[in-house]
Amino acid sequence: MKESYQKTAQRSLLRMSRWSLCLAASIPAVSLVGCTGEASKTEVSSASSGFKPADDTGAGKKAAGGDTSKAQASQKGPAPSDSNNSPPSIPTTPPLPSFDPTQVDSALAAKSYMKIELTDSQDPKELVRFLGSVDRAIQEMQKDAGARVLNNDQIFDRGMAISRIKLTAAERLEKLSTAPEEKSRALIAKLDALAQMAQFKDVASADELRIVAKQLATYEDPKVAMQATRMQLMSSVIDLKNQAATPESVLELATSVLEKMEKPDPGVFTSLAQAAQALDTAATQSETDPDTAASEACDKLVDLMEAKFRDADNPQMGMMSWRMKVQRLPNFESYLKVLDTRTAMSADPAEVQATAKDMMAKVPSPFTSIALTQCATQFEYMGNVELAQGLYDIAATQLESTKSAQLKKEIQSALDGFKAKSESIGKPLALDALVDTEGKPLDLERYKGKVVLVDFWATWCGPCVAEIPNIQKVYEKQHDAGFEVIAVNLDDQRSDLDAFMADKKMPWSVYVSAVPDKMGMETPLARSLVINAIPFTMLIGRDGNVAAIHVRGPALEPKVAELLAATPKSE
Repeated sequence: MKESYQKTAQRSLLRMSRWSLCLAASIPAVSLVGCTGEASKTEVSSASSGFKPADDTGAGKKAAGGDTSKAQASQKGPAPSDSNNSPPSIPTTPPLPSFDPTQVDSALAAKSYMKIELTDSQDPKELVRFLGSVDRAIQEMQKDAGARVLNNDQIFDRGMAISRIKLTAAERLEKLSTAPEEKSRALIAKLDALAQMAQFKDVASADELRIVAKQLATYEDPKVAMQATRMQLMSSVIDLKNQAATPESVLELATSVLEKMEKPDPGVFTSLAQAAQALDTAATQSETDPDTAASEACDKLVDLMEAKFRDADNPQMGMMSWRMKVQRLPNFESYLKVLDTRTAMSADPAEVQATAKDMMAKVPSPFTSIALTQCATQFEYMGNVELAQGLYDIAATQLESTKSAQLKKEIQSALDGFKAKSESIGKPLALDALVDTEGKPLDLERYKGKVVLVDFWATWCGPCVAEIPNIQKVYEKQHDAGFEVIAVNLDDQRSDLDAFMADKKMPWSVYVSAVPDKMGMETPLARSLVINAIPFTMLIGRDGNVAAIHVRGPALEPKVAELLAATPKSE
């Protein structure tokens, strides 16, 4: 992964606002109208409106490009009259293009959701296939609605039309099918169609959905029962907002959904997250009289979600459940304050580690481990290696219990990276497989007995480039005393380095990978140290061993002076 340590900081899981990430756009919902994002700033025209002129060869176009005599007369003023009694000629204006609202743009008309029509088939298997095509058309419509290809009227008209088609086909399949799986497919499609129309504020559909969902909540097929209970939950969330349902009833339905869910599902997650958000809103509506029951129900639901989705194959659901739980902890703000890496150098290591342990005790999760490794990385790269070690140790406690291979790999990679770098201290650094900009291998004898800064950098890394003047200042001051710099460039393209050096000369040698197909962050030396973020620096003492890592900024000059003054150990 190619990034500067500052980019890593921007990824920190602990930098978040309340509920801001509970309902990510990438998690699909039932609703066809829940499209979010900035409003389009593109000017509406005949080309972008979804309609086109009924006749592109109308009078307006002819006046512009055909017979120009009237237009020329208009520019010169009134035409001369044969009679003094005749009124002056009035300049003519080309008529506006006429539009036919029923004529849809051809590209839009070709979309599956615009073309789909109800099948006449009475064959259950064909109806099952047809319902699949309806679902695909709905997915395409959701995608286009999110991309602002459709306007609100088109979304409503086609959304309702497709939902009615789906409902009719589902009811037909329900009557005709004899196979249990086909019957279940019909019932789930029926629930979905009613829910989709209810989302469009169709009152009759919303009322029917409540009746059907209640009837099917105990259906013999657990998939149907779960979907029916989910629809009951969605209705109860609306009722809670209208003060027609209690927090306890919402929690009871949400718990039932979680119990009936066979495996983590994005759509179910969205419904549960919406329920949790509704409970949180109900709990905080009144500052003077908070709803304790709603708050307690929200806490219980979030705890259940975090436990259920923690090991989901889709880590996004697990991460978002984790965020929801962490954000509801009473001392959440204190966690953010103590673990703020902007105060890394002044932080009290004991206080930070105590807070991290408390957080892990309250939420023992692989996502807590990932959050702590990200914080540890920031402390490490800002020079507070001791504090970073403590956070990495706490993060490692969840490694064995983590079931997700993807999450385990991410935690292990962070731990391995710190171990490789920190354990290099006190040992020689193998500077193999490096050549200078002229292709000559690095000569170790040139640096023997000197204090050497090994700087891993790239031209695309802002902090790396910003550090160069500081390194140059120390170099000019201490070079004669025995200070050298080995700059290991990690650009993917050699041309980027050449362009940079043509403009900015450096008094020390710059080295790149000697292996042509392993450049950039794949440079063998960078991989051996598990370097995933830069700038990364190492100071080598006169004895040839690594003396310190992550020495930059104001800390560089005094550390170099200290190492230069040190007497090398006899071999």
